[in-house]
Amino acid sequence: MSAKQMMLQYFHDRTYLPQDPSCFEDEVRRAAELGAQYVYIGEIPKNPSEWAAHPGDPYPNWGMLLTTLFKLVVPKGLEEWLDTEYARKNFELLKKRAAILQKYNLRAALFISEPFYFPEAAYRAHPSWRGPRCDHPRRCRDMYFSPCVDEPEVRALYAEAMDTLCSQIDIGYLQIVTNDSGAGLCWTSGLYNGPNGPEACRHIPLETRLLTFLNVFRQAGERNGRSMIVDITSNIGGFKESEVAMNNVWRALLDGLIVNGYSSRGSRPVSHTAYGLYEHYRPLRRIPIPVDFLDDYDAAMRREGSAVEVVIRESDFHEYERIIDAYARQRPENAAERMALLLRVAGGIAGPDNAGLLLDAWLKINAAMQSLRSIRLDNFVMMPLISQRLINRPLVPRPSLLTDAETAYYRPFLFQATSEEQAQDLMNIQGMDFIRGFSGTRIAVLAMDEALCLLEEAVKLLSRLDPAAFGLPADRLHVFICLIRTMRHAAIYQEILDRTAPEETAAFGTAWPARGDDRLLRLNELARAEIDNAYRLHDLITGRVGEFFTIAEETDKEDIFLVTADLPAQLIRKAEIMLAHMRDADAVYESNNN
Repeated sequence: MSAKQMMLQYFHDRTYLPQDPSCFEDEVRRAAELGAQYVYIGEIPKNPSEWAAHPGDPYPNWGMLLTTLFKLVVPKGLEEWLDTEYARKNFELLKKRAAILQKYNLRAALFISEPFYFPEAAYRAHPSWRGPRCDHPRRCRDMYFSPCVDEPEVRALYAEAMDTLCSQIDIGYLQIVTNDSGAGLCWTSGLYNGPNGPEACRHIPLETRLLTFLNVFRQAGERNGRSMIVDITSNIGGFKESEVAMNNVWRALLDGLIVNGYSSRGSRPVSHTAYGLYEHYRPLRRIPIPVDFLDDYDAAMRREGSAVEVVIRESDFHEYERIIDAYARQRPENAAERMALLLRVAGGIAGPDNAGLLLDAWLKINAAMQSLRSIRLDNFVMMPLISQRLINRPLVPRPSLLTDAETAYYRPFLFQATSEEQAQDLMNIQGMDFIRGFSGTRIAVLAMDEALCLLEEAVKLLSRLDPAAFGLPADRLHVFICLIRTMRHAAIYQEILDRTAPEETAAFGTAWPARGDDRLLRLNELARAEIDNAYRLHDLITGRVGEFFTIAEETDKEDIFLVTADLPAQLIRKAEIMLAHMRDADAVYESNNN
């Protein structure tokens, strides 16, 4: 196997805070020691004003997660509508990071989302700039339009910004994602609203549009003496159907350009490691999944291509970098050798005598994640513990009876776009029903129960290791167990509500003794279990919320993907509201009469 160039992306899940330069330099130093050639530099703070400009609309929360070119450099033609001070600070941040890379003879990689939507006022002033509608119709209230890159004035804006960027930062690899989260290309099939855009460019072939757009970036690099790979993709981590038309554009490309993974030779020069099982424990931080990481890394290293992009997630003991280092020393050729590699890595962390214990814990965690993956409890379901606020919203039998005062602390952060009825539905996840009906709920619950057993076994294994080193990792698993129990309770609770007709009222017969409606008994049982679970989670995280969750620095910066340090108090609020409303069910379901 020939050596591959390595691009390392240190991923700090949704922190989006200005990273201290010394912390970034520490990452760069470790990357250099691992033999990397590129390090990603593009994580920037969120700009809450993007959401504030669209009251009641959750959709900008997706775009707030992403870096775009005009969040780094605002060309003169956009200064009237974009936040120039925000961009200036971001650009200075990237320049500092690039200077650190130069000290270690590394080059910068940059991930951006393009072409990203403009404020509506810009299109009112320049109607010809309006490109395709790029929002997701089930997850937004307003409409969002990307700029049309077939319009020469729009390309000139990109060229101006790229010249500024390339004149001061050596970008070696520019990775562009499109057709997602507020970005989109005219008349491409991957747009969430289907192919659309202005009539003026409808006749332009996709390969021409892409080549013209990518050349803006390539030529800016050339003008500034930079050799830069420009790689655009509409493949979003397996969550979207692949766009066949974009896959076939490679025949028209020039050297140094990549579309949907393919170069001008029809080869796939860059292998990407995915997020893998990591998606199944969001929104938690720092739970290690080395088994999955090694499998993913090994597969990427064996694929064709001259480069591999590796996502390094947060961890307590640099597990993933240890794996990369061990792999470089001796590549495993089969499953047994991969286990032996992991055992050596575990010994480097916990000591040779405890290597087996730690590896066993990793295997239990991996199996728990696999169980969750079997029902796709991934980015769209586990994450709604935050983005649907299942973590702190009450489970109540009649959600419509909750007062504004009772919903105020969580309602603005529910990722629902169309109605209050959807917002009251615990299993309506971004306009979709992921767990619904008795059978679906049963399958999901069985998978969650299996994951819970495996995680509890992992906790027992970690408890046999040094508590000074492994006490916090064990507590992270305790918190994870609480979150899965919340998902479990919410799924069953909603399934019972779904089996309740809107007009149902409780029967108050004279028969005695009489057993009440099983639905009432089960709702009360679930409510009590979740109340106890909320108190348990409160006790685990109080005083150290940031050790477990990515949190907003300030209370007023809370958004759909970020909670604040107020979460423990909100968990108490959740429990108290549930206690206050448990008996709302008495008017709907017959109670015991014994």
